Amino acid sequence: MFMQYKKQILCCLAFLTAGIGAVWLLLSQLTLHQKLALGLVKPDVISVSMPLPENMTDAGTTFERLTSGFEKQYPSFGIALKLYADSSEIPEDSDMYLDYQNPEFQSADISEIYRELDMQEYITDFSGSASAVPLSFSVPVIYYDMADMNLFQQLAGKDSIELTNLPETTFRGAVSEEYFQKFLENPECPVFDTSFRMYQAEQNPASSGRIHLLPVTENGSYQKVFHNLCKISSQSEKNKQYIAMLWIEYLLSEEAQTILFAEHYGDLPLHESAFDTAVHQHQEYRILEDVKSEPITEETSDE
Repeated sequence: MFMQYKKQILCCLAFLTAGIGAVWLLLSQLTLHQKLALGLVKPDVISVSMPLPENMTDAGTTFERLTSGFEKQYPSFGIALKLYADSSEIPEDSDMYLDYQNPEFQSADISEIYRELDMQEYITDFSGSASAVPLSFSVPVIYYDMADMNLFQQLAGKDSIELTNLPETTFRGAVSEEYFQKFLENPECPVFDTSFRMYQAEQNPASSGRIHLLPVTENGSYQKVFHNLCKISSQSEKNKQYIAMLWIEYLLSEEAQTILFAEHYGDLPLHESAFDTAVHQHQEYRILEDVKSEPITEETSDE
């Protein structure tokens, strides 16, 4: 009799274990929005830290629009945004970070985001990392003075230029904000940098319309650098991690990408429709239109 009860108990435990395993497997297969629909993501507010963008004079208003857009789409969730100008001011207890460079930071696995994104809506597939999701990119370009007739004859009318064919006088060293500002004030030699620097030229009345950019290819391909990498703290509660993933998904939407990148000179949006808006809205970016249709080689990121 004892052996019979023992077998029954073991059988029940086996079924219970199998049931728990099946439930766990089912939950692990659910997408983020399926979990949201089932009420598995609870209302809460997450803290988000990011550096103050150097290319935005209206950063406060811009990010207020973004948080309002997110909270309108997800009324039960909130974003407490913390902008900092100095790295010493970075909060250590945020749930999500943008462009956080601390090598000791432990990022949560956020590959779940890629299961819900339609990569056909983006210029390229950027789902190669489970620890960080980029929001934007830049491409190498050469900046030159259109008033220089020698450079004008050499570069005007081109859609791009090969790296090996850059003018001999091109400066190829590290370009700081200060160096580029000096170039704008006295553009004797062209400068090799990324498309992001265009914001400085447009903010300078003396160089606006005078300094042009030309995309630089390598073996016929555009080398792309990802920017604005989003990371979620592995120390945050799982529920807050889910909300942070929803926030990142929103930042990758056409609406948010347009607000962040198409309305300003600087990084280029990854969302194809927002990219189209950026290159048609800003005259100096129109020459970058081929970046969408031509081969793009993912070279590096600023992670």
